Amino acid sequence: MQTRHVGNNWVPLLGFALLFLISGAISMMTQHGNGADAGFLAAGTLIACAGSAAWLWKHPSWWIAPRNHYLYLAGGTALGVGLSALLPFLNGAGPWMVLGAAIVVYGYFERLRLLMTLGSGVMLAGLLAALIRTDILGGALHLLTTAMLAIGAYRLHMMRHGRRRESADSEPDFIGSFEEFDRDEANRP
Repeated sequence: MQTRHVGNNWVPLLGFALLFLISGAISMMTQHGNGADAGFLAAGTLIACAGSAAWLWKHPSWWIAPRNHYLYLAGGTALGVGLSALLPFLNGAGPWMVLGAAIVVYGYFERLRLLMTLGSGVMLAGLLAALIRTDILGGALHLLTTAMLAIGAYRLHMMRHGRRRESADSEPDFIGSFEEFDRDEANRP
């Protein structure tokens, strides 16, 4: 029996965070624009999306929307990433914005505001990276996007698995007794 939980989306978000971390490093080293090498970002996005689909197939999310909607989203994302990587005026950040938009739409399908807010932040960072031509600010936007995605992945992981509770480091006789008293005081008349 497969259990469905929206918290299963934490692994794809962690993969996207890793993608933006590597893309930011490439952007700073090669100085090919704020979106890094658009070909790398496009190929990495498609690989991360394929890995996400494989993960979600084995560990399904809620999948509230009709199945065809998810297929249209996958096809539209692949087409949008491929076409936006070819547009030179986007400074290499086209796939970045398309990925953010895809996260927003997926969050809408799953009825999860966390994913919609996160996708909006990724899309806004991609738009700023397309407009800003300074490489150091592009690197900062990559780190900001990585942090947003990593925090979102952590929140979804906590939603799915919860927090671990610390075990009580006390004697078994003490459990349930919350009073503290002095033995000499108890023997006084």
